[in-house]
Amino acid sequence: MKVEEISEQEFYTFMKNYNDMYHFMHDELYYDYVKEHTKTYLLGLKEEANLIGVSLISEYPFLRSFNAMSTHSGPVIEDFTNEKLERFIKGIDDFAKSKGAVTLTFSPYTIYQMRNRDGNVIENDPKNNKEIIRIFSRNGFKHHGFTRQMIFGESIRFLSVVDISGSLDEILKNMDRTTRYNTRQSEMLPLKLKYLDESEYDRFIEIYKDTEARLGFDEIPESRIKAQLKSLQDKSYIVLSQIDLDQYIDELTKELKELTEALKELEQKETITRGEKKRLNEQKNLVKSREKRLREAEKHRDEYGGLIDLSVGMYYYNNNEMVYLYSGSYPEHSQYLGTNFVTWEMIKKAKELGLERFNMFGITGNFHEDASDYGVFRFKQGYNASIEELPGTFSIVNRPVIYKAKTLIDKVR
Repeated sequence: MKVEEISEQEFYTFMKNYNDMYHFMHDELYYDYVKEHTKTYLLGLKEEANLIGVSLISEYPFLRSFNAMSTHSGPVIEDFTNEKLERFIKGIDDFAKSKGAVTLTFSPYTIYQMRNRDGNVIENDPKNNKEIIRIFSRNGFKHHGFTRQMIFGESIRFLSVVDISGSLDEILKNMDRTTRYNTRQSEMLPLKLKYLDESEYDRFIEIYKDTEARLGFDEIPESRIKAQLKSLQDKSYIVLSQIDLDQYIDELTKELKELTEALKELEQKETITRGEKKRLNEQKNLVKSREKRLREAEKHRDEYGGLIDLSVGMYYYNNNEMVYLYSGSYPEHSQYLGTNFVTWEMIKKAKELGLERFNMFGITGNFHEDASDYGVFRFKQGYNASIEELPGTFSIVNRPVIYKAKTLIDKVR
């Protein structure tokens, strides 16, 4: 096996036909974007004349005229083995040295170990690959640690992935009771799914940023979000859920009238059986519930108008999976189940595309109730998502004098 620079066409062809998991930052669309903004290289792992792996590498400023390199959550390897990975790592590092890179960073999009929906390690899972830590270590790379957080400067380590290989009925059955109920309820509400175009990205970002601040997530620069929305738009669905309150109020009014009439009929009976008494109490509760919903809907219509925004989401897809990259919602409208509605619609869309993985993306890896993202974890857990733990970030310093100089300069600042 050898590592060498490859042409854009070789890269495009490889990625077009690649069917295993890979990060969006290794997508052809992302490459088309990033090459316009920074110096990039394309490396290939070849076995004889066959291209069996690719790596997109970017060069970024480090100190004055010196640069560092990053591998964009790569490399990507066909029929992955640790032997191929190690050979590719060595080749990429040799290339970085030849270009004078001060440091080289990897954040491989490769499973380290599997966890169940509750976050417990599945020790005997065949996907586990703990050797990956030793591979980087013996090649001189420093591991940034088994981080349990989501911060802008580090790659996500924990992914929540739903198996959607079965039928829609099977996917529903595998959800927990609350998620299944909310999903079915969302289909009964007058909800709408709006696909946003580039002129409406500010609307998306506004809702996302509101959610980011409310939940205390590490802030992602708006420029980066916009760049991802734009660069990946040909393989993404940027969606907004809305509810038509005029229609909802009309439906509730009609339903309440029917329930009230049925209640009056029961109340007017001279004699009533034990079963009818039970029905009477249930009917009273239904009437109270619909009256409460109607009052809330009318209040929201007075305050926000007839058609209100509920949630947004960005769903990127490739040959292997659909990824729930960004989401946001207004908590004051949570009773309308906009996020449940969009998630279910996008699961159905993923199945239409022939995909079997619905990747709900990052969580911190803290599975306890005091976690900052515990609500996000529980929402994803409700879909029976398994947890794929990635190994994290590795870096190597190839020019220690320059690296130390920058460290000293940063301390002075």
